[in-house]
Amino acid sequence: MTKKPKTIQDWEKVCNNLNNALDSCIEDEAKFRAVIDNLEEQIGKLEEQLTMSVGVIKYLELQIARSNSVRGN
Repeated sequence: MTKKPKTIQDWEKVCNNLNNALDSCIEDEAKFRAVIDNLEEQIGKLEEQLTMSVGVIKYLELQIARSNSVRGN
């Protein structure tokens, strides 16, 4: 069990350690937010590409259907 700080200097050490830990957490949070923002941007781009791919596939399906209907007549 750790002993309770008794002097002002001991309390200052405790407060400094807590402050350093808090600063470190804030820095980590900023880094994580940047990573999350980057991932969200990449997801947005992938969704855009997926939407365009679906459009191309539907267009090609229509072309195939038309080509088959012309051949069938």
